[in-house]
Amino acid sequence: MSQHDGHHHASSGRILRVALAANGVLLVVQVVGAVAFSSLALLADAGHQGSDVAALLIAVVAQAIAGRAPSDNYTFGLRRTEVMGALLNAVMLLAVAVWVVVEASRRIGDPPDVSGWGVLLLGMAGLLVNGGCAWLLHRSADRSLNVRGAALHLTGDAAGSVGVVVAGLAVVLWSADWVDSAVSYLIAGLLLWTGTGLVRRTTRVLLEGTPPGMDISELSALITADERVNGVHHLHVWSVDSTTVALSAHVEVAADSLHDAQLVATHLERQLALRGVDHATLALECHPCDSDHEHD
Repeated sequence: MSQHDGHHHASSGRILRVALAANGVLLVVQVVGAVAFSSLALLADAGHQGSDVAALLIAVVAQAIAGRAPSDNYTFGLRRTEVMGALLNAVMLLAVAVWVVVEASRRIGDPPDVSGWGVLLLGMAGLLVNGGCAWLLHRSADRSLNVRGAALHLTGDAAGSVGVVVAGLAVVLWSADWVDSAVSYLIAGLLLWTGTGLVRRTTRVLLEGTPPGMDISELSALITADERVNGVHHLHVWSVDSTTVALSAHVEVAADSLHDAQLVATHLERQLALRGVDHATLALECHPCDSDHEHD
């Protein structure tokens, strides 16, 4: 991790802790308000808020664990802890979305009396807290999926708070209590969209898929563009975590000595670093190896 990335990582860590405290207070207020004002939209938003608090707690813990130094047992360190935290957050988002849909379906036909002013005020408070924290996390420019997952939670809840405000206005202006349940469906849809996207990105890392923006054919062409390289095979690219890209390859080089071959490897590693590869492992060969299996 570079000094620049480390600075943003520390900055996002501080913001995560502040967001955790602010959202914890807001959760208590929303739960009490949802019960007092009989608002499903507010209760749905409180459910999302609860997942936000859990998501932020997971993000803070995961970030702390991921910062541990590499060891003999974990030579890359525990960097993927953040990715696993992001995946857990995504699953929580999907679970909350299902609960909201079930509860909204139960209440849509027989909506209870809703206190519009209370819903409106708490919706505005949620929008202020979640929107502000989400903006600060996005502004920290941290590329971690863990931090991005927490930011998505907050962004989704800010959007949900907009729905709560709309529901409160509908009740205040037109006594349309049914809007409260209808808005809950929109919040659930937002949670599903956010959660599935985060699941897709995290599983790609955990299954060691080719990182977005990395093209195998382009990387192969970059390596073979060196006139001292005769060929490349067994080329693999994957993500160690959400910010670190690793590559391994067998490279045929035309070199008169080990020193010359090392110069070729150093040049290739620098070129790959310019393309976003943080850790390259190149096996240098003077002729094609005999273990060219199809599955490699």
